[in-house]
Amino acid sequence: MKTTMLRKAALMGLSACIGLTGAISAQAQEAKEQYLPSLVYRTGPFAPSGIGFADGFADYVTLINERDGGINGVKIRLEECETGYANDRGVECYERLKDVSRTATAAPPWWRRCPPGSPMR
Repeated sequence: MKTTMLRKAALMGLSACIGLTGAISAQAQEAKEQYLPSLVYRTGPFAPSGIGFADGFADYVTLINERDGGINGVKIRLEECETGYANDRGVECYERLKDVSRTATAAPPWWRRCPPGSPMR
């Protein structure tokens, strides 16, 4: 008796997951554009590495949009915010950019590295 109840519960959970996955993928397919905030550091002590990384990432997103028409037909809208490799400015940029659009795919955390001399380093 218990095994049939467990099987029913497992099947209900599985069907709920499948239904939710279908709804999320349908919503993503309807979107014409996906927002992606990019926290960059073109200024500050680590600018020599930050400039190349930020430019390379922006070029890659441009390549995907122009060559492939985006990802599965959904273009990526990249918006940059300068952090200067400072955590306080990074947090401010994150707070500002996350409110621009509630549909951000991710907020890449590469600005959240430990500063030199930090005990975490």
